[in-house]
Amino acid sequence: MIDQNFQFILFLVQLGLVYFISQATIREFFAGLRRFIKNDHTVALIVSFIYFPGTIIHEVSHLLTALLLMLKVHEIKIFPTIGEKEIRLGRVLYERKDPIRGILVGVAPLFVGLLVFFLLAYFKLFPSENIFLNVLIGYLVFTISSSMFSSKQDLVDLLYLIPFFIIIAGMIYVFNVKIEFAIQNKEALAKLASAFSKINFFLFISLVINVLCIFFLKILQSLGRK
Repeated sequence: MIDQNFQFILFLVQLGLVYFISQATIREFFAGLRRFIKNDHTVALIVSFIYFPGTIIHEVSHLLTALLLMLKVHEIKIFPTIGEKEIRLGRVLYERKDPIRGILVGVAPLFVGLLVFFLLAYFKLFPSENIFLNVLIGYLVFTISSSMFSSKQDLVDLLYLIPFFIIIAGMIYVFNVKIEFAIQNKEALAKLASAFSKINFFLFISLVINVLCIFFLKILQSLGRK
């Protein structure tokens, strides 16, 4: 039970760190490139290109989930749209019929990204003896982990989950629903811990790559000042 708890807690901690550190990495890319390229539009295009594989997976996740939930998709864009105040790396416009399906579509990139990490570990594709493959997968892990978090609108939709979980918890308490069987199933818990362990490995790889990127970008910026 201790190992299962540790893996789950580690997962939550690393997931939060990846979110904040990946945002810092993106800011450093912009700051570093602006030292050498004075055109903001060009800088934005370069940064968008760096994260392009992650953007594709992010938007395709929205698209497929919307289609599976029988929601009409009006538009999908995987190329960046650069405005005066913001940059959209991609966008999927779909009809919104109810909060639950909106939430599921919104969080789809996160779960698809984590599924990709699990499959990479399950099929033992990383690390491998092929250096090129290691570099490619490391790059994909970096871009996917940086792009799998929901947009601001998707995060707003998540607020609808709060009353939903409150209602579920209330029903469990009122009707005295027994959930001990799920906790006592040691085989299921062991498999769950193993899955979290595989995902945690790639979240750690993402953190290492992001930290290294920030480190080298800081050095690049310092050299640009001289």
